[in-house]
Amino acid sequence: MQQAEEKHFWFIVRREIILDALKRHVSSLSDKTLLEIGCGNGNILRYLRSRTRLSLAGGDFFLEGLEFCRLQTDAPLYQIDATRLPFRNSFNIVALFDVLEHIEDDERVLEECHKALRSSGRLVLTVPTCPALWSSFDVFAHHKRRYTGRALRKKLMAAGFKVERASHFMSALFPLVYSLRLLQDRLGRPPADTSDELPSDLRVVPVLNSLGLGMLRLERLLMRYMDLPFGTSLLVMARKV
Repeated sequence: MQQAEEKHFWFIVRREIILDALKRHVSSLSDKTLLEIGCGNGNILRYLRSRTRLSLAGGDFFLEGLEFCRLQTDAPLYQIDATRLPFRNSFNIVALFDVLEHIEDDERVLEECHKALRSSGRLVLTVPTCPALWSSFDVFAHHKRRYTGRALRKKLMAAGFKVERASHFMSALFPLVYSLRLLQDRLGRPPADTSDELPSDLRVVPVLNSLGLGMLRLERLLMRYMDLPFGTSLLVMARKV
């Protein structure tokens, strides 16, 4: 995963989109605190450290992930359970990047994020979208669900948030991913291997990686001016009310 996060176009463009969203919706990034829940290997924390003056912290359920993360950043790190956060009114921004879909009680997580934020603080998150795209990759990744924009918005509002932005992304990939997963279903592809082998979706093929990077960076520029109506992922910015 560490190697994929460094080089795969999906991870590269996702962190660029996240930074764009933060710059657009947060008035100043030089005097704000941000907690990333599910920081994993620390790839995004390192990226934000190099491009902002945010005061960063990371939390993860798995100690092994935090040990890798420590190699990437000097930010404070915490071993935490997202359904029982130890923080109250502590951060200007709480972030979950492709984390919420892994947790059974996602509504409890959103409530805990609300408590951890300061007044008018922002929640920024990304999730996989479109339940029709469910595949063996979701099984491999231990996803509990793929979201629709409407369902996620409803849960955020119930937790005390006002959604400021909800945009799909990875739209350029949607037709290809949808077609491939329909084909896999018809061919009766077996369940995903649960070994340590990286799934084919995340393997870096140089020519395809460069092509994907170019297409999605064009999409990223488009997202600066509009919200995209479809895609394989969803970006949400919400404010604590």
